[in-house]
Parts: sequence; structure tokens; C-alpha cells
Amino acid sequence: MKRLLQVLCVGLVAFLSAVTPAVAGSGAGAIVLVFPVGARYNALGEAGLALAQDATAAWYSPGGMAFMVDRYPVVNDVQLMYSKLAAGLADDIALTWAGYAGPLGGGIFGLSFTYLDMGEQQATDEEGTVTGTFSSYEFVIQGNYAFKLSPNVGFGFGVKYFRDKLAPDDVLKDRTGGSGDSFGFDAGVLWKIPAAQLNLAAAVHNVGPRIKHVDADQADPMPRKFTVGFAKNLHQGEFMGALLVGDYQLPLYKWKRDDYVFGLENAQGEWGVGIEGSYDRSLYLRFGYKSADYGDINDFTFGFGVDLLKWTERAIIFDFAAVPQAEGLDRVSRFTVGYRW
Repeated sequence: MKRLLQVLCVGLVAFLSAVTPAVAGSGAGAIVLVFPVGARYNALGEAGLALAQDATAAWYSPGGMAFMVDRYPVVNDVQLMYSKLAAGLADDIALTWAGYAGPLGGGIFGLSFTYLDMGEQQATDEEGTVTGTFSSYEFVIQGNYAFKLSPNVGFGFGVKYFRDKLAPDDVLKDRTGGSGDSFGFDAGVLWKIPAAQLNLAAAVHNVGPRIKHVDADQADPMPRKFTVGFAKNLHQGEFMGALLVGDYQLPLYKWKRDDYVFGLENAQGEWGVGIEGSYDRSLYLRFGYKSADYGDINDFTFGFGVDLLKWTERAIIFDFAAVPQAEGLDRVSRFTVGYRW
């Protein structure tokens, strides 16, 4: 790259890493894969591994999708989430996620698309002269399939294709390296324990080749991770309900000497817990706490949700969440709308 353009691109990635603890601590690529989807789970301390049983389960534990038809009196689910990631600093940096889940061949099939708009950058030569502008982005296309191993155990797996474009090749010194791609594999299991009104889940995500831009020696790993979680029903009455959730996550790679190696990175663990209260299964209040010490995040999350099914006979949902970023950065808002039929 032209020297100053290198600085601009590296600065862009560093800024996004600051608002993304898992990337900031690990040095992994594919930042778009780190942001949790679904405003409901973001409000619950970004914990949803053992709770998500709809289209969003593809991000948490694909095994949760196996119970979608049991959980809802519908067989199809579509959701859309939107979030600006740097409001007030860079308003053109935003995350969009769209997902669908529905029955197929005795199980549940899911398809989703995630797009991270990194905004518009200025290309500058070594003398500091602006030579033009360009846009940067990352996206992921993902397919999942889930089925029941038993009445209380669901298993799911998924494959995804990732691609980024940090800069067009024609503004780079070597005319190459501005874009990269890779693919990944996910797998997850959800175990329901009805007697205890408890769900337990575990999942691995983003297991795949490294992302190469310039050459193999400078390739970055996918943000591989291993996560365990629980969801406990605390109370479910005629009108009032409450549940408790929690997740714990570890990266599946380490930095060793001059290379990344496969393994659990205990120093970069992060966790989240949350509690959800509901009224008439239509109105929801949510509070949580997110901790990622290496990413300088230890703060509360909160949000609310509305399910219009009882009022309109249409299974339309709306969820809102406010989540923290690294210390010194403003909270960000995430919005989800969905429809089940």
C-alpha cells in the first residue's frame, strides 16, 4: 500500500477492534463475526447460547433451531437486526444482519447474511494528498441445519463464507491484498432438562482456514471460539414470567511466538449474564452484565421487547438493546424486527 494509505487502513481495523473485545484481545480477522446478533440477547449480557431457538440460533448454538417449532406455534421465522457501531464518531460504520429459519426434511434449515459497513475512507499518497475515496466492508453468508437427537437434545451445524474488502487493489502499492476471504464451520448442541426447567448448551464457531490478504505468513485466523451457556426458567405464571441466562466464551487459538496456534486462550475469556421479565408473554424487560477484561468492557446491558401476537394476531416482534463498548466509547443501540408464520 502507499504508506499513508496503510496507516489509514490499519487505523480503521484498530478502531473497529476497539469496539470489538474479542478481536482487540486476540488479533483475529473477520470482525463481522464477533458482534452478537439479536437485540434480545444483546440486552441479556450478550448471552443467548441456551436460549436462542429461532433464526438467531445460527449465531449462538445451531442446535437451538431444532426446537423452534416446539417453542413457537409457527414453523417459519425471519428477523432483521441493525446497529450503528460508532455513533457520534463515525456514523457510516454499521452492522446489518438478516436471518431465516424454517422446516426442511425433518429438521430446521437456516440461512443468514451479515454485512459490516466500515464506511468511506480517503486514499492519500505519501505526501498527504487525497487521491480519492473508497468504501470498506465485510460480509458473511451462512447456512445451518438442526435436528433432534432425542426429544430433549438438539444438534445443529453450519457453514459460512466470509469476504472482506479493506481497500481496492488499484490504490495499493503492490496492486494486491486489499481483499480476503475464507470459510468456517459451526456446530452446537442444546440439551433441555424439563424437570429442572433448565437448558444447557455448548458450541464451537468459525473453525476454518485463515484469512489471507498479502501472503500466508501474514494471514489472520478466523475468530474461532468455544462457548457454553445455560438458560433457567425462574417463574412462569399466567401473566408474569422470569428467566436467567448466562454464557462463557473462550477463543480457540493462541498467539505463540510468531504464529497463531489452535488452543483455548484462557486469558481472553469473557462472560455475560442476563435476566428477562415478561408480562402476558407480550411485553419484556431485560437487564444483563457483560465482562471482557482484556477488551476493557465490564458494564451493564439493558433493553426491552414487544411481541404483537396476542394483540394483532400477527407474530411480529420488536426488540431493543443498549450495550457497552470499551471504556471511553459510547454505548451502542441494536434493533431487531421479526415475523413468524
